[in-house]
Amino acid sequence: MAKRILITGAQGFVGQKLCAYLSEQGHTVLYTDTEVNEEDPNARACNVAMASSVDALIEWAGPLDAVIHLAAITFVPDAQANPTRVMDVNFLGTMHLIEAMKHYIPKARMLFVSTSEVYGPPRYLPIDEKHPFNPTNPYAISKVAADHYCAYVAKAGELDIVRMRPFNHSGPGQADRFVLSSFAHQLAAIEAGHQEPVLEVGNLEAARDFMHVDDVVRAYALALEYGESGEVYNLGSGESCTIQSALDALCSKVNVSVTIKRDPARMRPLAVPEICASHLYFTECCGWKPEKTFDELLDDLLTYWREVLHAVEETG
Repeated sequence: MAKRILITGAQGFVGQKLCAYLSEQGHTVLYTDTEVNEEDPNARACNVAMASSVDALIEWAGPLDAVIHLAAITFVPDAQANPTRVMDVNFLGTMHLIEAMKHYIPKARMLFVSTSEVYGPPRYLPIDEKHPFNPTNPYAISKVAADHYCAYVAKAGELDIVRMRPFNHSGPGQADRFVLSSFAHQLAAIEAGHQEPVLEVGNLEAARDFMHVDDVVRAYALALEYGESGEVYNLGSGESCTIQSALDALCSKVNVSVTIKRDPARMRPLAVPEICASHLYFTECCGWKPEKTFDELLDDLLTYWREVLHAVEETG
């Protein structure tokens, strides 16, 4: 059944793909971000850190079946540089949205996108939804606060909320501030002769659970349809791989030799050695399983950056 859905943070990496996917599924998609195309009647700019801006957004949207809340500061170094701002956007922004929904669209469902960062250094693997919180940076702390508040509101019966805790995900269109996209961009640039054959890296020993963004988008659509109100679901591939092995796999896909250079600026403090998710609960409830392989993810990233660089050459 077609729904009327509002997506916050819609101009971000996942948001753009989610808008396209849900539109293709026949839903009416409204979207918002700090900046949008003002000529698009389905778009409206909003600063979620301001309650008045959020109220105006929800009033403008009119009747809705659901709101998918992606809007957040997600890059950990940015959060560390300005922890007050990250709390304003990630925590207070979520509270503002909940209050506006309760007032204007109390019957609508909210899909809140949290993060695996809330778990911090794992006490056991794979990490399931019962794993205790142990946030180790301002971004994770802000998401713990928002996650807890969403759980409280849902338990109190004030709003229909489903929470998602995605683990690492990547794919075409992701900014090169993130590790896999950074490697792919650098390798494509070296391959095209735009960069010296030196690839700058951070911590290669860490192991992470990576998903393709297409699987994430599909998961959000399923959770919106079949998730149980008040529940929380982990979202991951169920497997971990070291950053070193990901780098090796990407290097094997290009016909250039590179020198690996450690960049202290890319080393994250309080690095967690290994993270691996359990998606069994979400699979049981909503029938989701990852469909894209890790190798497909790497291929798609390289193809994307090659096309971007080729387009720059064509226009330059």
